[in-house]
Amino acid sequence: LPGFSQQTNANPPRLVVGIVVDQMRFDYLYKYQDHYGDGGFKRLVREGFNYKNTHFDYVPTVTAAGHASIYTGTTPEVHGIVGNSWYDRASKKGVSNVGDSKVKIVGSVVENPYGRSPQNLLSSTITDQLRAGSNFRSKVISVSLKDRGAILPGGRTANGAYWHDWESSPGYFVSSSYYMEKLPSWVQDFNKRELTDSYLSQTWNTLLPISEYDESAPDDNPHERLLRGKDSPTFPYDLEAMRKLYNGETTFYQVLWGTPFGNTIVKDFALEALKNEGLGKDIYTDMLCVSFSTPDVVGHTFGPQSVEVQDIYLRLDRDIENLLSTLDQEVGKNNYMVFLTSDHGAMPVVSYLHANKMQAGLAVIPKFKQDLSFYLNQRYGAFEWIAEFGYEQIYLDRKLIAEKKLSLPDVQQAVADFMQQQPGVRFALTAHNLQDNNFDEGIPALVHNGFHPARSGDVMLVYEPGFTATSDFRTPVSEVQGTGHGSGYAYDTHVPMLWFGKGIRKGETSRKVHPSDIAPTLSMMLNLQMPSGASGEPLSELLDK
Repeated sequence: LPGFSQQTNANPPRLVVGIVVDQMRFDYLYKYQDHYGDGGFKRLVREGFNYKNTHFDYVPTVTAAGHASIYTGTTPEVHGIVGNSWYDRASKKGVSNVGDSKVKIVGSVVENPYGRSPQNLLSSTITDQLRAGSNFRSKVISVSLKDRGAILPGGRTANGAYWHDWESSPGYFVSSSYYMEKLPSWVQDFNKRELTDSYLSQTWNTLLPISEYDESAPDDNPHERLLRGKDSPTFPYDLEAMRKLYNGETTFYQVLWGTPFGNTIVKDFALEALKNEGLGKDIYTDMLCVSFSTPDVVGHTFGPQSVEVQDIYLRLDRDIENLLSTLDQEVGKNNYMVFLTSDHGAMPVVSYLHANKMQAGLAVIPKFKQDLSFYLNQRYGAFEWIAEFGYEQIYLDRKLIAEKKLSLPDVQQAVADFMQQQPGVRFALTAHNLQDNNFDEGIPALVHNGFHPARSGDVMLVYEPGFTATSDFRTPVSEVQGTGHGSGYAYDTHVPMLWFGKGIRKGETSRKVHPSDIAPTLSMMLNLQMPSGASGEPLSELLDK
């Protein structure tokens, strides 16, 4: 029957490129626009479709949950990636989002007992659906500095998911035995170039004269963390001089992640994958997933107000321009499609908020745990009732509660009622209430969408706007350096979403949409079955002709 073949009649793009910029707030598109070139972010906005009101619809807004939600088309409630890590009640220890002891890292020069795989992902991804829908003729390659930024987009069926292994002394790109027995020859050749060493032999200075960075705070400001060997958080950063202070420690190779060269090496690797894997060269749509992790590392270290963050975006703009121009040449201008978004935003540094008379505060986790333990001991007896107290989740010892013949919902509620009275706590929601009730709006709805009964805590905490959780008793709010993310407030949820390329009309909308709408939209464009857990909605502006 005519019209039923995805590949021959729907005329899909030969290649879909998914770009995730780690910790990119929406406003960065416009805040730095006067310094962007014409071929990067500006080209995507000028020639593509811009969803200006894109928000994550769950908490916690963190890297692993963000990447999983983008590519599965659903929220942690369904795909199960409830954080970068979580507490496992059976083993009584923390679990990494992509940790897997049954597999090994492939390509590392050091033995690493902790493998990586997508085993914890409970929904298929759009990349899985693309592979299955083409009877595994379509190729999927995923790359990032971070393991989770490569594995979760690649899903269970990727031809290759690669990340930067800073623990191996040359700083190689590696993969997992889940995907392959050994690295392809082109990856081995890329690693032999030892670009990590090359980039870390340079000096990071501002791309433009520093006087032009007037969108940012002064280069020397009190809201930024110091790097080893620096007495001020200021340019230039002489990486070769910093290397000497590490005395051969492999941790120096993670310094790459906090420089613009971290983005560039990911772009370099992605372009090698494009050419060597022959992506976009036949009738079967391929997918290249690229996650730029450096903005997250630099944001955590220096904060959104910093010259460092601005310079990272000005240089990333050039990397994206290089990526797009290479796609033009290798695949053809009318043969590929791109979407660009982020896995989460970032809050302003709390000391910056405090200094500018905006609401700011600290939720001191050790103090909360100490006071809650005392309260529970007074109420129920002197036992270790708390199994784990995370920044946003409290896990109770359910076995102890059962042994003492107490009602788990009652104990959860007692904990929630106590925590609700603590300074800076806006909501304390119990697992029992989240399982038994539907929350349709506001922050509680976001908590509900981020809650998975087998993996989340017994009580979920939400802090007031401008508050951040800390394990540091000593540092006052006025002296906090660097930023974080994870909340349901706009500074963490509001991210860019740009579509560009084949089949994408020019335009923009302020209609509220979610990153979980990306995978369902691609499913419609490519005539694929939606990912198994998909709950997002296809974006009508891109589909209605």
